[in-house]
Amino acid sequence: MVEILSSRYVPNPVAKKILESAKKLIEENPIVARTYEYVSKFSKCDSDRAVKAVEELKSIGFSDFAATMLVNLVPRELEEAKALLGDIDGGYEEEVVEKGLEVLRKYCLGENEQ
Repeated sequence: MVEILSSRYVPNPVAKKILESAKKLIEENPIVARTYEYVSKFSKCDSDRAVKAVEELKSIGFSDFAATMLVNLVPRELEEAKALLGDIDGGYEEEVVEKGLEVLRKYCLGENEQ
């Protein structure tokens, strides 16, 4: 039996890296294999850049959950980001969301995707 020692929000690229370090689990467990396939398909940047983006998003006022969600989904437009965030944490001011989009552009979008 597996014992969970701690939990926290991590963006898809970090989950992918964690699962890659447990290749045997991917091979042996179909649920883990599907999870790995999902995070591989939907990771928008590498794990190091994702961690930096989450940290910077948190430093401008986003919660762990909101920052992780933004890095996972990488909205490109203000209205898209506002729709995704909705009422999370009581909502976010438009200027904070704009700063969040700048962080996503910096870490998660290639030059030709901006």
